[in-house]
Amino acid sequence: MKETKRLTIKEISQRIGISAATVDRVLNNRGNVKPETYRKVMDKLNEMNYRPNKSASFLSRKKEVSIAVVFPELPDYFWWQVEKGVHIAYEELRDYGLRIELFKSEKYDMEKQKQVVQDIISSKEFDAIAISPNDSEEMADLIDQAMDSGMGICTFNNDSPLSKRLFYVGCDYRIAGRLAADLLCKMTGRDAKLGLITSDASSVPSATTFQLQQKIMGFREVIADQHVEMTHLLKLKQEDYEQADVFRSLFEQVDAVYVTSAKLNVVAQHLERSGLAGQVALIGHDMTEEIYSYMRNDVVTATICQDPVNQGYLAVKTLFAYLAYGEKINVKENITKLELVTKENARYYI
Repeated sequence: MKETKRLTIKEISQRIGISAATVDRVLNNRGNVKPETYRKVMDKLNEMNYRPNKSASFLSRKKEVSIAVVFPELPDYFWWQVEKGVHIAYEELRDYGLRIELFKSEKYDMEKQKQVVQDIISSKEFDAIAISPNDSEEMADLIDQAMDSGMGICTFNNDSPLSKRLFYVGCDYRIAGRLAADLLCKMTGRDAKLGLITSDASSVPSATTFQLQQKIMGFREVIADQHVEMTHLLKLKQEDYEQADVFRSLFEQVDAVYVTSAKLNVVAQHLERSGLAGQVALIGHDMTEEIYSYMRNDVVTATICQDPVNQGYLAVKTLFAYLAYGEKINVKENITKLELVTKENARYYI
């Protein structure tokens, strides 16, 4: 049976045959240890099934780990769930020296979010940033700047794969698009006409382009395999979502619609007012009380939930482990689950 007793540094040093000072440097990441000695100590610790006392490790460091969490303020129904995950991680880790501060960038304004991040970097008050970038490409240089300065950066919800970020936590949005297409194709058949609604990346505030592009890519892949036609693609600016005539024209020409943006509730409202609810299948993302109501009234056919609580939780917890204990980032893309929600199981997501 493996050793499970909590061992002291003195006991470990006696068992391994290495000085207590060297063991202490290994356990607390103090440096000045030869690589071969470090490996020998860690191998022995693994053999003994040793688990470090993390609170003692924090006390020995006497150092707080500060993480800034940056994300848009809208849609608020989604981000409060992310905040819940961040708070759960904080409650688990605050006794080990974690400090968290939240920064909400206004709407999806890219320049304002970049300024928020630049201010965080310049302040030198934080060890790391967990960010949901409004625009993957535009934020890449700033992420690289922060990484080059010694900060740890991760992305969540929306990735910046061309940057030097440590890791990403969130959905595979290409699979989300495939899931939406697969459901609509099964519901409507090969002769169906499908519509897709997305946000115009040139609009202000800007859209999360990488995420939306991935959803559209996945959607197109499946309908091509199924030989189903996507007859309409609407790229809408924020103000366009208020134009009822645009939506009515779309609904009259298609059998089903996939909404890639965070506007499923708005599109559902237009569908209901058009009098075509039940005739046009409608699928999008996320769950709110409003969307739940539309599902019960057979306006929204299904929605795809993206596990936002776990996104906030894993981003903070993984960053903390990397900073506080030197744990390696073994998974560069930590993909959270996608869940298909219909009227029958929707109540479990409210």
